[in-house]
Amino acid sequence: MVNLELQHIYFMENTKTSKKALQSLINDSMREAIGHLELPEASKKVKKLLNRNSKKIASVYADILKREEKKRKKAEKFVESALKGKSKKSKKAKSGKAEVTA
Repeated sequence: MVNLELQHIYFMENTKTSKKALQSLINDSMREAIGHLELPEASKKVKKLLNRNSKKIASVYADILKREEKKRKKAEKFVESALKGKSKKSKKAKSGKAEVTA
């Protein structure tokens, strides 16, 4: 349990996560959650199903994390450009005026 908490903290701090690392985290979490239930020991078929599903879930979460990181960077870039007073519209307007006068 401590290992999973440490991994979770690591993923929250780290911006880039691999699908394999996410898969192992999800797989371990699902196995631990199922282990607490009063069920018989997992068979080979159950383990295979857990691995397959954790791989799919990890892929989806990796895409979500990638999009969130992209949005965050875009927002930071927008804020920086707004603070500097530069915008795309003003650049286009200036270049358009330069073409007309030239």
